[in-house]
Amino acid sequence: MTILERWSLHISAMLTGATGLLYGWLRYFGQRVGEFGVEPHPLQAMLQHLHVLAAPLLVFTLGLLVRGHVLPMWRSGRAGGRASGIVLALILAPMVLSGYAVQVAVEPKWRLAFAWIHGALSMIFLVGYSLHQLLSLRQPRIAEAPNGEVSLNPS
Repeated sequence: MTILERWSLHISAMLTGATGLLYGWLRYFGQRVGEFGVEPHPLQAMLQHLHVLAAPLLVFTLGLLVRGHVLPMWRSGRAGGRASGIVLALILAPMVLSGYAVQVAVEPKWRLAFAWIHGALSMIFLVGYSLHQLLSLRQPRIAEAPNGEVSLNPS
């Protein structure tokens, strides 16, 4: 992965994760009692919109990640970080698809089911992503040459 790809991934993951966590917190724990009963927090809608806008950036950078990191690491056969990387790779599709399903589901029970699936997988992703980054600090960087060979890169 190039430095631009790496930082794009980190920034889009932080933006999407932060807006999702804050939105979820306000959605389920931030309701207030107003003049006419329980009402949503005033920032809830804004955070939902920011999350929906940030998520496609994350999906795009995750696509770059497959080409620039997942495939080279898979081909290299290195063991370091492999377990956390495999878990992250396996939950990506269900996490993304359940996020889109929340937006298009018509039945409230399906929307709620997709929301819980998306929330749970997203929490696993955020914890796994953080652990994967911590594990990667202890490993030397790997670079893929234009011919497809993988070599250690000290930078």
